[in-house]
Amino acid sequence: MSLKPYIHVNTRYTRSIHIERDSATGSQPYILTSRAKQVLARIADTLDSEPKPRSFALIGPYGSGKSAFGLFLAQLLGNGETEASRHAYDLLAQAGPELAKNYKDSLGNTKGYCVVTVTGSPEPLARSLLRAINTAAQRFFTDKKKRPTALLQQLQTAAVSGNCKIGRLIELIAELQEAILDHQGAGLLIVIDELGKFLEYEARHRDATDIYLLQAIAEHGLRGQEAPVHLVVLLHQSFEQYAQTLGEQLRNEWKKVQGRFETIPFLESTEQTIRIIRAALSSQFEATTQERIAVESIRMANILKDQHALPSALSVEESAELFADCYPLHPHTLLLLPTLCQRVAQNERTLFSYLGSHEPHGFLETLNRLQWEGENLPWITPAEIYDYFILNQHGLITDHLTHRRWAEVVTALERLGDAPEASVRLKKTIAIKKRVSSWRRISSKFESSVGNFVNLALRQAQCERTMLIKQFVRSVPV
Repeated sequence: MSLKPYIHVNTRYTRSIHIERDSATGSQPYILTSRAKQVLARIADTLDSEPKPRSFALIGPYGSGKSAFGLFLAQLLGNGETEASRHAYDLLAQAGPELAKNYKDSLGNTKGYCVVTVTGSPEPLARSLLRAINTAAQRFFTDKKKRPTALLQQLQTAAVSGNCKIGRLIELIAELQEAILDHQGAGLLIVIDELGKFLEYEARHRDATDIYLLQAIAEHGLRGQEAPVHLVVLLHQSFEQYAQTLGEQLRNEWKKVQGRFETIPFLESTEQTIRIIRAALSSQFEATTQERIAVESIRMANILKDQHALPSALSVEESAELFADCYPLHPHTLLLLPTLCQRVAQNERTLFSYLGSHEPHGFLETLNRLQWEGENLPWITPAEIYDYFILNQHGLITDHLTHRRWAEVVTALERLGDAPEASVRLKKTIAIKKRVSSWRRISSKFESSVGNFVNLALRQAQCERTMLIKQFVRSVPV
Protein backbone atom coordinates (compact mmCIF):
# COMPACT_ATOMS: atom_id res chain seq x y z
CA MET A 1 0.00 0.00 0.00
CA SER A 2 1.23 3.51 -0.81
CA LEU A 3 1.77 6.29 1.72
CA LYS A 4 -0.69 8.66 0.07
CA PRO A 5 -3.79 7.73 2.14
CA TYR A 6 -1.89 8.50 5.35
CA ILE A 7 -0.39 11.94 4.53
CA HIS A 8 -2.35 15.15 3.94
CA VAL A 9 -0.99 18.44 2.58
CA ASN A 10 -2.85 21.63 3.37
CA THR A 11 -3.02 22.97 -0.18
CA ARG A 12 -4.23 26.37 1.03
CA TYR A 13 -0.60 27.07 1.90
CA THR A 14 0.45 26.41 -1.71
CA ARG A 15 -1.51 29.23 -3.35
CA SER A 16 0.26 32.50 -4.06
CA ILE A 17 -0.83 35.70 -2.32
CA HIS A 18 -2.20 38.76 -4.08
CA ILE A 19 -2.41 41.33 -1.33
CA GLU A 20 -5.14 43.52 -2.89
CA ARG A 21 -7.37 40.60 -3.86
CA ASP A 22 -6.94 38.62 -0.65
CA SER A 23 -7.20 41.51 1.82
CA ALA A 24 -10.87 41.87 0.91
CA THR A 25 -11.62 38.16 1.39
CA GLY A 26 -11.90 35.98 4.46
CA SER A 27 -9.16 34.56 6.68
CA GLN A 28 -6.02 33.15 5.09
CA PRO A 29 -3.75 30.40 6.47
CA TYR A 30 -0.48 31.79 7.76
CA ILE A 31 2.46 30.37 9.70
CA LEU A 32 3.91 32.87 12.16
CA THR A 33 7.66 32.31 12.06
CA SER A 34 10.23 33.86 14.37
CA ARG A 35 11.12 36.43 11.68
CA ALA A 36 7.47 37.45 11.30
CA LYS A 37 7.09 37.83 15.07
CA GLN A 38 10.24 39.97 15.23
CA VAL A 39 8.83 42.33 12.61
CA LEU A 40 5.44 42.44 14.35
CA ALA A 41 7.17 43.33 17.62
CA ARG A 42 8.98 46.26 15.97
CA ILE A 43 5.74 47.52 14.45
CA ALA A 44 3.93 47.11 17.79
CA ASP A 45 6.34 49.61 19.34
CA THR A 46 5.09 52.29 16.91
CA LEU A 47 1.33 51.92 17.45
CA ASP A 48 1.13 54.82 19.92
CA SER A 49 0.73 58.52 19.15
CA GLU A 50 4.32 59.52 19.96
CA PRO A 51 6.60 60.98 17.24
CA LYS A 52 8.69 58.08 15.88
CA PRO A 53 9.54 56.37 12.57
CA ARG A 54 6.66 54.29 11.26
CA SER A 55 7.94 53.29 7.82
CA PHE A 56 9.35 49.83 7.19
CA ALA A 57 10.98 48.25 4.14
CA LEU A 58 10.88 44.45 4.15
CA ILE A 59 13.52 43.18 1.72
CA GLY A 60 13.75 39.56 0.69
CA PRO A 61 14.01 37.37 -2.42
CA TYR A 62 11.08 36.10 -4.46
CA GLY A 63 8.76 33.74 -2.64
CA SER A 64 10.17 34.37 0.84
CA GLY A 65 6.74 35.07 2.37
CA LYS A 66 6.71 38.88 2.28
CA SER A 67 3.28 39.12 0.62
CA ALA A 68 1.80 36.63 3.06
CA PHE A 69 3.19 38.66 5.97
CA GLY A 70 1.84 41.92 4.50
CA LEU A 71 -1.60 40.35 4.18
CA PHE A 72 -1.46 39.03 7.75
CA LEU A 73 -0.47 42.46 9.07
CA ALA A 74 -3.29 44.11 7.12
CA GLN A 75 -5.82 41.68 8.58
CA LEU A 76 -4.38 41.93 12.09
CA LEU A 77 -4.65 45.74 12.18
CA GLY A 78 -7.94 45.89 10.28
CA ASN A 79 -11.45 46.03 11.65
CA GLY A 80 -11.47 43.69 14.66
CA GLU A 81 -15.07 42.73 14.03
CA THR A 82 -14.25 40.91 10.78
CA GLU A 83 -13.56 37.19 10.59
CA ALA A 84 -10.16 37.78 8.98
CA SER A 85 -9.04 40.10 11.78
CA ARG A 86 -10.21 37.74 14.53
CA HIS A 87 -8.46 34.83 12.82
CA ALA A 88 -5.21 36.81 12.55
CA TYR A 89 -5.38 37.78 16.23
CA ASP A 90 -6.04 34.17 17.27
CA LEU A 91 -2.99 33.01 15.31
CA LEU A 92 -0.85 35.66 16.99
CA ALA A 93 -2.25 34.79 20.42
CA GLN A 94 -1.21 31.16 19.92
CA ALA A 95 2.28 31.98 18.63
CA GLY A 96 3.06 34.94 20.90
CA PRO A 97 0.58 35.71 23.72
CA GLU A 98 2.50 38.75 24.99
CA LEU A 99 2.81 40.22 21.52
CA ALA A 100 -0.90 39.65 20.90
CA LYS A 101 -1.68 41.46 24.15
CA ASN A 102 0.41 44.44 23.01
CA TYR A 103 -1.63 44.70 19.82
CA LYS A 104 -4.90 44.33 21.68
CA ASP A 105 -3.95 47.02 24.19
CA SER A 106 -2.82 49.38 21.42
CA LEU A 107 -5.98 49.00 19.36
CA GLY A 108 -8.23 49.10 22.42
CA ASN A 109 -11.88 49.64 21.60
CA THR A 110 -11.18 51.19 18.23
CA LYS A 111 -12.45 49.95 14.88
CA GLY A 112 -8.92 49.16 13.86
CA TYR A 113 -6.91 50.68 11.04
CA CYS A 114 -8.09 51.84 7.66
CA VAL A 115 -5.97 49.48 5.57
CA VAL A 116 -4.68 50.50 2.13
CA THR A 117 -3.16 47.67 0.08
CA VAL A 118 -1.32 48.24 -3.20
CA THR A 119 0.33 45.76 -5.57
CA GLY A 120 3.14 47.00 -7.78
CA SER A 121 2.61 47.46 -11.51
CA PRO A 122 4.45 49.28 -14.34
CA GLU A 123 2.72 52.64 -13.79
CA PRO A 124 3.18 55.68 -11.53
CA LEU A 125 2.93 54.85 -7.84
CA ALA A 126 0.76 57.91 -7.11
CA ARG A 127 -1.93 56.73 -9.52
CA SER A 128 -2.18 53.26 -7.95
CA LEU A 129 -1.99 54.65 -4.43
CA LEU A 130 -4.84 57.10 -5.04
CA ARG A 131 -7.07 54.28 -6.28
CA ALA A 132 -6.18 52.11 -3.32
CA ILE A 133 -6.76 54.89 -0.76
CA ASN A 134 -10.15 55.63 -2.30
CA THR A 135 -11.14 51.94 -2.19
CA ALA A 136 -9.97 51.56 1.42
CA ALA A 137 -11.77 54.71 2.59
CA GLN A 138 -15.05 53.70 0.92
CA ARG A 139 -14.78 50.31 2.66
CA PHE A 140 -13.81 51.73 6.07
CA PHE A 141 -16.61 54.27 6.49
CA THR A 142 -19.60 51.91 6.59
CA ASP A 143 -21.93 54.08 8.69
CA LYS A 144 -23.82 56.11 6.07
CA LYS A 145 -24.89 58.75 8.59
CA LYS A 146 -21.33 59.48 9.73
CA ARG A 147 -19.54 59.11 6.42
CA PRO A 148 -17.22 62.05 5.57
CA THR A 149 -19.00 62.58 2.27
CA ALA A 150 -16.97 65.59 1.12
CA LEU A 151 -13.65 63.86 1.76
CA LEU A 152 -14.77 60.65 0.07
CA GLN A 153 -15.84 62.66 -2.96
CA GLN A 154 -12.44 64.35 -3.12
CA LEU A 155 -10.69 60.98 -2.89
CA GLN A 156 -12.84 59.54 -5.63
CA THR A 157 -12.21 62.52 -7.92
CA ALA A 158 -8.46 62.25 -7.35
CA ALA A 159 -8.53 58.49 -7.98
CA VAL A 160 -10.42 58.91 -11.26
CA SER A 161 -8.12 61.67 -12.53
CA GLY A 162 -4.99 59.84 -11.35
CA ASN A 163 -3.24 63.20 -11.21
CA CYS A 164 -2.41 64.61 -7.81
CA LYS A 165 0.65 66.51 -6.64
CA ILE A 166 2.60 65.14 -3.71
CA GLY A 167 1.63 68.02 -1.39
CA ARG A 168 -2.06 67.60 -2.17
CA LEU A 169 -1.91 63.83 -1.65
CA ILE A 170 -0.34 64.34 1.79
CA GLU A 171 -3.14 66.80 2.61
CA LEU A 172 -5.74 64.18 1.63
CA ILE A 173 -3.99 61.61 3.83
CA ALA A 174 -4.02 64.05 6.77
CA GLU A 175 -7.75 64.73 6.27
CA LEU A 176 -8.37 61.00 6.06
CA GLN A 177 -6.55 60.49 9.38
CA GLU A 178 -8.83 63.02 11.07
CA ALA A 179 -11.89 61.30 9.64
CA ILE A 180 -10.61 57.90 10.80
CA LEU A 181 -10.14 59.26 14.32
CA ASP A 182 -13.67 60.72 14.32
CA HIS A 183 -14.93 57.31 13.21
CA GLN A 184 -13.20 55.65 16.21
CA GLY A 185 -10.47 54.21 14.03
CA ALA A 186 -6.91 53.57 15.20
CA GLY A 187 -4.90 54.83 12.23
CA LEU A 188 -3.98 54.42 8.59
CA LEU A 189 -1.91 51.47 7.34
CA ILE A 190 -0.45 51.52 3.82
CA VAL A 191 1.07 48.26 2.57
CA ILE A 192 2.76 48.37 -0.85
CA ASP A 193 3.67 44.95 -2.23
CA GLU A 194 6.03 44.53 -5.20
CA LEU A 195 7.27 48.10 -4.74
CA GLY A 196 10.13 47.27 -7.08
CA LYS A 197 7.78 47.40 -10.08
CA PHE A 198 6.96 51.02 -9.29
CA LEU A 199 10.64 51.81 -8.79
CA GLU A 200 11.54 50.16 -12.11
CA TYR A 201 8.91 52.29 -13.84
CA GLU A 202 10.32 55.40 -12.19
CA ALA A 203 13.87 54.51 -13.24
CA ARG A 204 12.71 54.27 -16.88
CA HIS A 205 10.84 57.60 -16.74
CA ARG A 206 13.32 60.20 -15.55
CA ASP A 207 10.65 62.88 -15.17
CA ALA A 208 8.71 60.82 -12.57
CA THR A 209 8.87 61.96 -8.93
CA ASP A 210 7.05 59.17 -7.07
CA ILE A 211 10.21 58.28 -5.16
CA TYR A 212 9.72 61.57 -3.30
CA LEU A 213 6.11 60.59 -2.56
CA LEU A 214 7.47 57.68 -0.52
CA GLN A 215 9.75 60.09 1.30
CA ALA A 216 6.88 62.49 1.99
CA ILE A 217 4.61 59.78 3.41
CA ALA A 218 7.44 58.40 5.57
CA GLU A 219 8.18 61.88 6.97
CA HIS A 220 4.48 62.52 7.54
CA GLY A 221 4.25 59.27 9.53
CA LEU A 222 7.04 60.46 11.86
CA ARG A 223 4.73 62.98 13.47
CA GLY A 224 2.92 62.37 16.72
CA GLN A 225 -0.71 61.78 15.77
CA GLU A 226 -3.75 60.22 17.38
CA ALA A 227 -4.39 58.22 14.20
CA PRO A 228 -0.85 57.58 12.94
CA VAL A 229 0.20 56.56 9.43
CA HIS A 230 2.17 53.34 9.03
CA LEU A 231 3.87 52.63 5.71
CA VAL A 232 5.13 49.10 4.97
CA VAL A 233 6.78 48.39 1.60
CA LEU A 234 7.78 44.95 0.34
CA LEU A 235 10.52 44.56 -2.26
CA HIS A 236 13.20 42.16 -3.46
CA GLN A 237 16.24 44.41 -3.18
CA SER A 238 17.24 47.79 -1.79
CA PHE A 239 16.07 51.06 -3.38
CA GLU A 240 19.39 51.94 -4.94
CA GLN A 241 19.58 48.61 -6.75
CA TYR A 242 16.62 49.72 -8.86
CA ALA A 243 18.46 52.95 -9.68
CA GLN A 244 21.50 51.38 -11.35
CA THR A 245 20.68 53.02 -14.69
CA LEU A 246 20.45 56.48 -13.13
CA GLY A 247 23.23 58.97 -12.59
CA GLU A 248 25.20 59.11 -9.37
CA GLN A 249 23.29 62.13 -8.06
CA LEU A 250 19.91 60.45 -8.52
CA ARG A 251 21.19 57.20 -7.01
CA ASN A 252 22.23 59.15 -3.94
CA GLU A 253 18.76 60.71 -3.77
CA TRP A 254 17.19 57.25 -3.83
CA LYS A 255 19.52 56.17 -1.00
CA LYS A 256 18.32 59.14 1.06
CA VAL A 257 14.72 58.08 0.52
CA GLN A 258 15.51 54.55 1.71
CA GLY A 259 17.09 56.14 4.77
CA ARG A 260 13.57 57.22 5.82
CA PHE A 261 12.64 53.53 6.16
CA GLU A 262 13.66 50.97 8.74
CA THR A 263 15.07 48.22 6.54
CA ILE A 264 14.33 44.65 7.65
CA PRO A 265 15.77 41.59 5.88
CA PHE A 266 13.00 39.04 5.39
CA LEU A 267 14.29 35.50 4.88
CA GLU A 268 13.66 32.50 7.10
CA SER A 269 16.32 30.21 8.55
CA THR A 270 16.52 26.47 7.85
CA GLU A 271 14.88 25.78 11.21
CA GLN A 272 11.91 28.03 10.46
CA THR A 273 11.48 26.59 6.98
CA ILE A 274 11.29 23.10 8.48
CA ARG A 275 8.61 24.34 10.89
CA ILE A 276 6.69 25.70 7.91
CA ILE A 277 6.85 22.26 6.29
CA ARG A 278 5.54 20.68 9.48
CA ALA A 279 2.61 23.07 9.61
CA ALA A 280 1.62 22.18 6.05
CA LEU A 281 1.69 18.41 6.66
CA SER A 282 -0.55 16.15 8.70
CA SER A 283 -0.58 12.36 8.98
CA GLN A 284 -2.87 9.60 10.23
CA PHE A 285 -0.87 6.53 11.14
CA GLU A 286 -1.60 3.74 13.57
CA ALA A 287 0.00 4.07 17.00
CA THR A 288 2.59 1.37 16.27
CA THR A 289 3.68 3.10 13.05
CA GLN A 290 3.89 6.46 14.79
CA GLU A 291 6.11 4.89 17.44
CA ARG A 292 8.42 3.41 14.77
CA ILE A 293 8.67 6.81 13.07
CA ALA A 294 9.45 8.49 16.41
CA VAL A 295 12.14 5.95 17.29
CA GLU A 296 13.81 6.26 13.88
CA SER A 297 13.63 10.07 14.05
CA ILE A 298 15.34 10.08 17.45
CA ARG A 299 18.06 7.77 16.12
CA MET A 300 18.78 10.04 13.14
CA ALA A 301 18.61 13.20 15.25
CA ASN A 302 21.30 11.76 17.54
CA ILE A 303 23.49 10.90 14.54
CA LEU A 304 23.17 14.48 13.28
CA LYS A 305 23.89 15.83 16.77
CA ASP A 306 27.08 13.81 16.98
CA GLN A 307 28.15 15.40 13.71
CA HIS A 308 27.08 18.90 14.93
CA ALA A 309 24.82 19.11 11.87
CA LEU A 310 21.53 20.06 13.52
CA PRO A 311 20.32 23.68 13.17
CA SER A 312 21.83 25.63 16.05
CA ALA A 313 18.46 26.64 17.49
CA LEU A 314 17.22 23.04 17.78
CA SER A 315 17.87 20.47 20.49
CA VAL A 316 17.91 16.75 19.76
CA GLU A 317 14.42 16.36 21.17
CA GLU A 318 13.02 19.25 19.10
CA SER A 319 14.76 17.95 15.99
CA ALA A 320 13.43 14.43 16.47
CA GLU A 321 9.91 15.80 16.92
CA LEU A 322 10.21 17.87 13.72
CA PHE A 323 11.62 14.91 11.79
CA ALA A 324 8.75 12.71 12.92
CA ASP A 325 6.13 15.34 12.08
CA CYS A 326 7.66 15.85 8.61
CA TYR A 327 7.74 12.14 7.76
CA PRO A 328 8.23 10.76 5.11
CA LEU A 329 10.76 13.50 4.25
CA HIS A 330 14.16 12.17 5.29
CA PRO A 331 16.03 14.43 7.77
CA HIS A 332 18.77 15.09 5.21
CA THR A 333 16.09 16.04 2.70
CA LEU A 334 14.66 18.49 5.23
CA LEU A 335 18.07 20.08 5.74
CA LEU A 336 18.70 20.40 2.01
CA LEU A 337 15.28 21.66 0.87
CA PRO A 338 15.48 25.22 2.29
CA THR A 339 18.75 26.05 0.50
CA LEU A 340 17.57 24.43 -2.72
CA CYS A 341 14.36 26.44 -2.69
CA GLN A 342 16.29 29.64 -2.01
CA ARG A 343 18.91 29.16 -4.68
CA VAL A 344 17.23 27.24 -7.46
CA ALA A 345 13.85 28.95 -7.55
CA GLN A 346 11.58 31.01 -5.29
CA ASN A 347 11.99 30.07 -1.62
CA GLU A 348 8.77 29.19 0.21
CA ARG A 349 6.74 29.51 -2.98
CA THR A 350 8.80 26.75 -4.57
CA LEU A 351 8.68 24.74 -1.34
CA PHE A 352 4.88 24.77 -1.31
CA SER A 353 4.80 24.07 -5.04
CA TYR A 354 6.82 20.94 -4.33
CA LEU A 355 4.59 19.86 -1.44
CA GLY A 356 1.45 20.28 -3.52
CA SER A 357 2.88 18.85 -6.73
CA HIS A 358 1.57 15.85 -8.67
CA GLU A 359 4.39 16.32 -11.19
CA PRO A 360 7.00 13.56 -11.56
CA HIS A 361 8.88 13.28 -8.26
CA GLY A 362 6.70 15.96 -6.66
CA PHE A 363 5.72 15.27 -3.06
CA LEU A 364 2.20 13.97 -3.77
CA GLU A 365 3.34 11.89 -6.73
CA THR A 366 6.11 10.36 -4.63
CA LEU A 367 3.66 9.51 -1.84
CA ASN A 368 1.65 7.55 -4.37
CA ARG A 369 4.75 5.60 -5.46
CA LEU A 370 6.28 4.89 -2.06
CA GLN A 371 5.19 1.48 -0.79
CA TRP A 372 5.38 -0.12 2.62
CA GLU A 373 7.96 -2.91 2.58
CA GLY A 374 7.57 -5.03 5.68
CA GLU A 375 8.94 -3.29 8.76
CA ASN A 376 11.04 -0.80 6.75
CA LEU A 377 9.86 2.80 6.72
CA PRO A 378 9.88 4.35 3.23
CA TRP A 379 11.55 7.79 3.08
CA ILE A 380 11.74 10.58 0.53
CA THR A 381 15.50 10.84 0.14
CA PRO A 382 17.64 13.61 -1.43
CA ALA A 383 17.74 11.59 -4.66
CA GLU A 384 13.99 12.21 -5.12
CA ILE A 385 14.52 15.92 -4.52
CA TYR A 386 17.27 15.93 -7.12
CA ASP A 387 14.90 14.38 -9.67
CA TYR A 388 12.16 16.92 -8.91
CA PHE A 389 14.39 19.96 -9.34
CA ILE A 390 16.10 18.65 -12.45
CA LEU A 391 12.88 17.57 -14.19
CA ASN A 392 10.52 20.36 -13.15
CA GLN A 393 12.49 23.37 -11.91
CA HIS A 394 15.62 23.62 -14.08
CA GLY A 395 13.97 26.21 -16.32
CA LEU A 396 13.74 28.60 -13.35
CA ILE A 397 17.52 28.61 -12.85
CA THR A 398 18.69 31.95 -14.23
CA ASP A 399 22.27 31.83 -12.95
CA HIS A 400 24.48 30.58 -15.81
CA LEU A 401 27.09 28.92 -13.59
CA THR A 402 24.46 27.04 -11.57
CA HIS A 403 22.69 25.93 -14.74
CA ARG A 404 25.99 24.66 -16.19
CA ARG A 405 26.82 22.69 -13.06
CA TRP A 406 23.40 21.03 -13.07
CA ALA A 407 23.98 20.09 -16.70
CA GLU A 408 27.34 18.55 -15.77
CA VAL A 409 25.67 16.45 -13.09
CA VAL A 410 23.09 15.19 -15.58
CA THR A 411 25.87 14.25 -18.00
CA ALA A 412 27.77 12.43 -15.25
CA LEU A 413 24.69 10.39 -14.36
CA GLU A 414 24.21 9.44 -17.99
CA ARG A 415 27.75 8.02 -18.00
CA LEU A 416 26.77 5.52 -15.32
CA GLY A 417 24.93 3.51 -17.97
CA ASP A 418 23.41 0.36 -16.47
CA ALA A 419 24.73 0.91 -12.97
CA PRO A 420 22.63 -0.44 -10.06
CA GLU A 421 19.74 1.80 -9.00
CA ALA A 422 21.30 2.20 -5.55
CA SER A 423 24.47 3.59 -7.16
CA VAL A 424 22.44 6.09 -9.19
CA ARG A 425 20.55 7.25 -6.10
CA LEU A 426 23.81 7.62 -4.23
CA LYS A 427 25.35 9.70 -6.98
CA LYS A 428 22.29 11.98 -7.03
CA THR A 429 22.61 12.41 -3.26
CA ILE A 430 26.26 13.38 -3.52
CA ALA A 431 25.51 15.69 -6.45
CA ILE A 432 22.76 17.62 -4.69
CA LYS A 433 24.83 17.84 -1.52
CA LYS A 434 27.74 19.29 -3.52
CA ARG A 435 25.48 21.86 -5.11
CA VAL A 436 24.20 22.99 -1.71
CA SER A 437 27.68 23.12 -0.19
CA SER A 438 28.89 25.25 -3.12
CA TRP A 439 26.07 27.77 -2.55
CA ARG A 440 26.71 28.38 1.10
CA ARG A 441 29.54 27.62 3.50
CA ILE A 442 28.74 24.44 5.41
CA SER A 443 30.83 23.23 8.33
CA SER A 444 33.09 20.26 7.84
CA LYS A 445 31.06 18.45 10.47
CA PHE A 446 27.96 18.76 8.34
CA GLU A 447 30.03 17.41 5.45
CA SER A 448 30.93 14.47 7.68
CA SER A 449 27.28 13.95 8.53
CA VAL A 450 26.35 13.71 4.86
CA GLY A 451 29.37 11.47 4.39
CA ASN A 452 28.04 9.12 7.06
CA PHE A 453 24.71 9.02 5.27
CA VAL A 454 26.52 8.23 2.01
CA ASN A 455 28.55 5.48 3.67
CA LEU A 456 25.38 3.94 5.04
CA ALA A 457 23.82 4.01 1.58
CA LEU A 458 26.94 2.40 0.15
CA ARG A 459 26.84 -0.43 2.67
CA GLN A 460 23.16 -0.98 2.05
CA ALA A 461 23.72 -1.08 -1.69
CA GLN A 462 26.81 -3.35 -1.23
CA CYS A 463 28.82 -1.00 -3.46
CA GLU A 464 32.58 -0.57 -3.32
CA ARG A 465 33.07 2.91 -1.90
CA THR A 466 36.41 3.86 -3.37
CA MET A 467 35.55 2.93 -6.94
CA LEU A 468 32.22 4.82 -6.90
CA ILE A 469 33.63 7.98 -5.33
CA LYS A 470 36.54 8.02 -7.82
CA GLN A 471 34.07 7.61 -10.66
CA PHE A 472 31.99 10.48 -9.31
CA VAL A 473 35.00 12.77 -8.85
CA ARG A 474 36.13 12.08 -12.42
CA SER A 475 32.73 12.79 -13.95
CA VAL A 476 31.49 15.75 -11.86
CA PRO A 477 33.75 18.80 -11.42
CA VAL A 478 33.71 20.31 -7.93
